[in-house]
Amino acid sequence: MAGVLGQTVAAPSVYTPAILERIERVSPTGHVGYGWDVWHCYELSWCIRGAVGSWVGVLGIPADSPATVESKSLKLYLNSLNHHDFDSDLHAIAVITEDVSQCVGATVVLSLLPVTDVSGITTELTGLNLPACPLGVEVGIITPEHLSISPGKGNVVSEQLISHSLRSLCPVTSQPDWGSLLIEYTGQQIEHDSVARYLSGYREHQGFHEQCLEQIFSDLMALPIDKLVVAAFYQRRGGIDITPWRSSEPLPMSPQRLGRQ
Repeated sequence: MAGVLGQTVAAPSVYTPAILERIERVSPTGHVGYGWDVWHCYELSWCIRGAVGSWVGVLGIPADSPATVESKSLKLYLNSLNHHDFDSDLHAIAVITEDVSQCVGATVVLSLLPVTDVSGITTELTGLNLPACPLGVEVGIITPEHLSISPGKGNVVSEQLISHSLRSLCPVTSQPDWGSLLIEYTGQQIEHDSVARYLSGYREHQGFHEQCLEQIFSDLMALPIDKLVVAAFYQRRGGIDITPWRSSEPLPMSPQRLGRQ
């Protein structure tokens, strides 16, 4: 049942692991860092000895996995579990992680939250708000050369930059994907307007969430930066949101989500 990408496919009514669709990772040239792709799954439901339970799942796919899973196929797969009867929730977790791990070629992790406890992982970003897309800047063309260091400032700083104007296009449907971006770094101070101009290039760029985030991370790492963490909190589509994290140092998986997701 593979091949759901861009197709009209009815949700399976029985457990269907074969519907999971693998997407090979395509990394940009340069350092793409350590990290995780964190998927918040809001449509988790199955039966335990006939009793229906519902959960919010936090699925972590390691950034160094050879592939990731196509989001629509994951949605259909998770909904194929809605009438499936497991021995326990731990049994369900074991089945899901085994199926998704086989799809992406690496060990994934999954934790469950009661649907009433989502507020416990919901926070908001703090830091310096970057300006929105500047007037007169051509969108749709990613120009790393726009990124620059603030003139006359050679001191090392630590900053958190945030933008709520991140926009890219799905490479399959061409539909817009919106998100909030976090840039946390230590190094020579980055010119803030240059980051805003650079990010405008993604507004008409077709790329999967993970690819866009890795390109941003790689381009920023080309600057005189000592430490860097970049995360993109993309808004929910089809009952799933994706938050890829990349770091210059090993990073534990974070379940963090934003209210807009």
